[in-house]
Amino acid sequence: MRILAAVLGSPIAHSKSPLLHRAAFAALNLASSEYSRYEIGSEELEGFLDSHIDHTGFSLTMPLKDRLVTLAAERGWNLDETAALTAAGNTLVRHRGEVQVANTDVEGIVRAIAPHRESGPAAADGAGAGRATILGAGATAASALVACRDLGIAHVDFRVRSPDRARRVLDLAERIGLTASVGDLTWIGPSEIVVSTLPAEAAPDPIWDDSFAPGAIALDVAYAADSTFLAAAAAHGLRPVAGTAMLVEQAVAQFEMFLAAARADGPTTTETLPTSQAVPAADDLTARVTAAMYAALEVPPVRAQD
Repeated sequence: MRILAAVLGSPIAHSKSPLLHRAAFAALNLASSEYSRYEIGSEELEGFLDSHIDHTGFSLTMPLKDRLVTLAAERGWNLDETAALTAAGNTLVRHRGEVQVANTDVEGIVRAIAPHRESGPAAADGAGAGRATILGAGATAASALVACRDLGIAHVDFRVRSPDRARRVLDLAERIGLTASVGDLTWIGPSEIVVSTLPAEAAPDPIWDDSFAPGAIALDVAYAADSTFLAAAAAHGLRPVAGTAMLVEQAVAQFEMFLAAARADGPTTTETLPTSQAVPAADDLTARVTAAMYAALEVPPVRAQD
């Protein structure tokens, strides 16, 4: 079995996707698999995909996520719920003549936050119960919003510099059955979950409410070495989650899609592989791939017992 994949975007030299996916290949002894990177602009995407039909799939980053969803609609490709709702796709896979587009950032946020909720004190009965705060209103904020729904949140407060830009996420909140409000970036109120989707260089310095319940969690999707946002969150009693957790978890979800496609298309099954190359069962596979990706970044994975 062989996976041929790559990350596409512009700029792309900084991407950690090759490091993560190659670590997964090594963990599963998929020695013939390859993962590359290509500098691709929006106007080049369609032609590039048509000329690389041998690839199992692709990871896509800026500025291609919106274009991929538009292209999927034009081509009649399968859009999963995450890509359809957020109007952004970061994953394309091909199998058995079908093309599927997904947004694994949603699953990445869920997987990054969920272990902390399971292992720490519950914030569900304290101030901000059932509420989340999201800083920003762009494509990643839309992913965070859908993730909040999947985590059982009922209301999201968007904190933005320009309220006019929040229309997209407010409409999405209504579509998925959440209530939402909008405010500026000067204040963060009590919430179970606070997610910053802002670039590290755009991190605000808001006033934090003093009534956050024990167990509240803060995630910074930017994976800068030092997050002033997370430092402030921790100072106010929130459990900080680094952006590397989302980075790894969305990549694990992507890799699972690549692997499933390769297994569906390839004639080789687990039973016919040598023992040293056998693909483990689903739970063990996810654990092994996740551990390998975190190790590649030299960051320990989060587990429910931590």
